[in-house]
Parts: sequence; structure tokens; C-alpha cells
Amino acid sequence: MNTKWRERPVLITGGAGFLGANMARRLAAEGARVRAVDNLERGRLEHLAEIRDRIEFIELDLRDPAAARRAAEGMQVVFHFAARVGGIQVYLDRPGSVLLNNVLIDQNVFQAAVEARAASFVYAGSAHVYPEARQQAPDAAPLREEEAYPARPALTYGWGKLLGEITLEALAREHPWFRVSLARIMGAYGYHQDTDPATGSAIPVFCRRAARWPEGAPFRIRGTGRETRSYIFVDDVLDALLLSVEAQERLQVVGPFNLANEGRATIAEIAERVVQVSGKDIPLTFDPAVPTALWGQAADCSLARRLLGGWTPRVSLEEGLRRMYAHVGKREEPRNRQNTRKRS
Repeated sequence: MNTKWRERPVLITGGAGFLGANMARRLAAEGARVRAVDNLERGRLEHLAEIRDRIEFIELDLRDPAAARRAAEGMQVVFHFAARVGGIQVYLDRPGSVLLNNVLIDQNVFQAAVEARAASFVYAGSAHVYPEARQQAPDAAPLREEEAYPARPALTYGWGKLLGEITLEALAREHPWFRVSLARIMGAYGYHQDTDPATGSAIPVFCRRAARWPEGAPFRIRGTGRETRSYIFVDDVLDALLLSVEAQERLQVVGPFNLANEGRATIAEIAERVVQVSGKDIPLTFDPAVPTALWGQAADCSLARRLLGGWTPRVSLEEGLRRMYAHVGKREEPRNRQNTRKRS
């Protein structure tokens, strides 16, 4: 156990969601005084079931400034994960709603953290801040932090995250005691992630389709499958974010830094690996008529290694997919048994 976290008051926004629930479990194990807040729009209390007796959970909608102030009261460290998120189709279909909600949530939480004098703030940013033009080829060169400007993200989600970074850097200049970490996360996946095909991202959706096969819908992949992405397992993300808090002892603003795995794979390769892990013979189909916004996304993480004491991801893609499929499969087993009983 890291004694630095014992009895430390920590706020986790989006605390019943993907990153939030995983961080809550990690810090509860470290003995921190965790307060998790979530409006349960996408988060699920079941994600926190094993630690409910060791954390404080408050159902709050952070689009309300009073809710944000209540969440931040008495906290020393804030891990800010709350956001309107989803698969890329969500961002394409609801660009105004995504931007409006995320800017509102961010500004409320930032202001509340400053008013509460929370000295440490960790912001879950995104690689979607990078210009669309730099991601238009499957073999596009890895993105570097300085390439976020001049700004031209493909999605309003990216514009909102860029504004969040700018605001936090400005608040740090205004308040010398306020220390921030700005992580541009790319392709995070892992436990408690959304598996709904309408709102989830590729890996959890692929795992669900494979786990449900042949009961579910055809294993259909949006686009050509030639698009490339980098993916990083959630445990490696948490390691880096916790190290970034330690780095705040040396730096008032840590980053912005890319938080990713520097390897990449095509979407088709990811689907094939998930099928291989499942042990099933599942045919893949593609829908090349679906427009592709980003053809290639990979990151240079040399800055993260320098800032975070040599941090590097430890979970390989193969191992991460095995863990993810086992996790999703365990959730799907009751459903599969229920369907079997209905047919018999």
C-alpha cells in the first residue's frame, strides 16, 4: 500500500463510470478517503459494489454548480473523469450537446475545486484534441503534444477537452497553490466499460459481440477495418495518473502529455484478436459505406516517460484483450444461460 494516499481526501467525478470506478477501487485499496460522484446517466452503482462500504458515493449532476461545490467540499485531490462520452458516432450525431454538456461540467468542477482549495487536480483529457488533418492516413506519424496547435480537432469533444486544458493552465497561473495534471488519453479500455454498440468504443463492443455469438447481432464492423488505433489498458492509465500527482511535487502543471500505448493495430486486427481470444469461429463483416473521420491515431509518449519517472505501459494488447474478454464474458454468462433456458 502507498502510504501517500492513506486517509487523503480524494474526489473522483464520474466515479461510477469506466475510469472513475477503476480509480475508486485503486484508491480505496490504498486507504484514501474516496468520494465518488456520478449522475448515473452512464455510470452504474454495480461497478462500485465491492467497495461501497469503503467509499462515499453521492449521486450528483455536475452540470449544476451547487452540485459541483458539494462534491469538491473538503477534498484535497480531484480526479476529473465526468464527461459526456461515447463511441465516435455519439460525437458525430450530437456535436452540440456533447460540447455544451462537457464545457458546463468542466467549468463547474474547475471553479468548485478552486473554491475548495483542492491543491491537486488531474484532468482526463483526450487525444481528440489533435488536428483532424494529422489523422487522415492509417500510417500517420505518432502525434506529439505540441501539434495540438494550431487547433483543428475533428470533433466537438476534442474542442471541449482543449478548452479544459487551457482553462486549467490559466487557473494554475492565477493560483500558485493549484497544481494540475493534463493527460491526453488515447484508446483506454478495460473493466466496467460501456459495451453497447450504439454508444461504446471498439474493444468493449467487439468483446460483447464475441461473447454473445451466435445469439447477438452479426459481428459487423463500421468502416473498412483498415483504420488504425492505439489502445492502452486501464491499469496502465491509472498508474500514469497517480504518478502525475507525484510529479506535481516538482511541477505546477504536469503536461499536457500523451497517455497511450505507442503500438498500433488496425480495427480489423483488433476484431480478429478478440475473436481469437473467444475461441469461436466468428465471421467478420464490414460496412465500408460508413464515413471514416479519423484514419490513423497513434501517439508519441516520450514526454510522459520523462515527466512520470520512466512510466511505460506494462499490459500488452494481447494480455489486455484476454482480461477484457474474460470480464465482459462473465457479465454475459447470465444472459446466455437465460436465453438457453428460454429455448429449452
